[in-house]
Amino acid sequence: MALSRVLAVDTGAGHVASGAFRVAKGGRLSLEHFALNSFNSDAAAEGHWNRAVGQALDAGKRSSKLTGAAAVVMPGHLTLVKFVKTPSVEKSKRAKIIEFEVQQNIPYAPQEVVLGYHVVADDGLDIDLLLAAGKITVVEGLCKSLVGAGVKPESVIPSVYALYRAFKYNQPSSEDSDLVIAIGARSTHLLFLEKGRYLSRTIPLAGNSITQAIADEIKQDFAHAEVLKVQVLGGRSELAESSPARKAVIGAAQTFVNQLHAEITRSLLSFRRQSGAELPARVHVTGGGSLIPNLPETLTEKLKLPVGRFDPLKNVDLGAGASEARERSAVLADLVGAAIIRSEKKPVLNLLPPSLVSAAAFARQQPFYVLAAAALVVALAIPAVTFYQTTQEAKQKLDEMNVDLKGMEKFQSNIDANNKKLQAAADQIASIRDLGASMANWINLFTDLQDRLTKAGDVWLDDLKVVRIDPAEAGATASAPAASGAEGSAQAAAAATLQLEIRGRLLDRAHPLEEVPPGANTRIRDLLNSIAQSPFIQSKKKERFDVTQRGVLKFEFSLEVNPKKPL
Repeated sequence: MALSRVLAVDTGAGHVASGAFRVAKGGRLSLEHFALNSFNSDAAAEGHWNRAVGQALDAGKRSSKLTGAAAVVMPGHLTLVKFVKTPSVEKSKRAKIIEFEVQQNIPYAPQEVVLGYHVVADDGLDIDLLLAAGKITVVEGLCKSLVGAGVKPESVIPSVYALYRAFKYNQPSSEDSDLVIAIGARSTHLLFLEKGRYLSRTIPLAGNSITQAIADEIKQDFAHAEVLKVQVLGGRSELAESSPARKAVIGAAQTFVNQLHAEITRSLLSFRRQSGAELPARVHVTGGGSLIPNLPETLTEKLKLPVGRFDPLKNVDLGAGASEARERSAVLADLVGAAIIRSEKKPVLNLLPPSLVSAAAFARQQPFYVLAAAALVVALAIPAVTFYQTTQEAKQKLDEMNVDLKGMEKFQSNIDANNKKLQAAADQIASIRDLGASMANWINLFTDLQDRLTKAGDVWLDDLKVVRIDPAEAGATASAPAASGAEGSAQAAAAATLQLEIRGRLLDRAHPLEEVPPGANTRIRDLLNSIAQSPFIQSKKKERFDVTQRGVLKFEFSLEVNPKKPL
């Protein structure tokens, strides 16, 4: 059996849970060591989140000695998750489909986020995809805090996916549709499972909603209201039944349950409309917010569906170092899900930043480098003496040659100065040639573009913008066509740094009321391919379409200018 150390981080629940699991031969988990430390989950303290996570983890490490490689769970309010359906294609072509869906569904530049995906289902006709993204600054900040506390993240997992894996591990034989409600502090996950497929929705309604309502009612700060909420709802408060503070807690909890019921009902209608599924056979609640007294009974009455508590430790054995885990099982679904994913060695959905991916790969290969270095030392030990003697003789000859070379350094300096002057003159000449060559290119470009638009018919441009990019940042100079001399260098630099961004619309006269006019996509793609064949264009960079206006297809193109036809 192999020991798999797993770290779960969930600021949505205001705590850091960490555990060391032992994985048996059949895949059954045993929780050997466990630690759970809470911290302030107030949204106002979000700027200190990474530090709070590191401090909580460090406290847990001292008490349970949990260190080493780990899987990390990112909370729902810091992870963007989208479920999309796309036509099924060969695996070799799937990367392009996923890239397109990411452009359409992830509203961030690729360099700003860490992206990951998971194929939920593939029936041969359609693919259900889970797309996940986390701000790279947030993920890297979290990983830095964990490394400072002695934990090396090897995978970063969205909490929705960890919740799904925990449920499937503990309910492997479930064939009916299920709804899992995970109520944290900052967000609540609604996970819909139905016959091998699943969807989720994350809503900003959770335990903090109750705490903030209490704070507003009793005019106290968030931390005070949180303590009061835990005491009253946990049955540990000595406040009288008529106490305004107790009434504020009970009232806030009731309001929360009513709002949660409305969100669940709305989400169920949307889920059934998208998938055509029936109502869930069972509803399961988990998370710190699920500990509200009588929550399952209240939701059963409101939803008219059987509601029970989800036990993430149902199929997990507890060792002597994890005796407290049973009492805190409501907040351990993500921890168990991370342990399952970690035991598989190769996570299918990983938001680990590229910098840490490279570091982890190097760490795995480091033992081989050490062995290779040792073998090299042994191999070089025998000829080392002979090499030293030869080196000394060569050094003596080199000293003699250096005496002769000193007299030639003055001549070399004069040659270098003259070469710099010649290069400056050549660069200036190349620039003047490029300017002369480009004088007529703009007129010819617009004439060529007008001809192609006219042939397409019913197409007009709303905007044409020239974007000039720094070649050093874009890395474009490496891909520019080779040319000889200073002229070729100037042309390659100019072409590599100039793009045209075109935005316009296409009218389908034959189908003015259609949302997606038949044939419009073909016409506009033919137009784009035609423009891309222009002698002034080197390649297409990106394309985007908008079919929200009936009878009209909006389009956006980015084109790279041909460096041989500078503008």
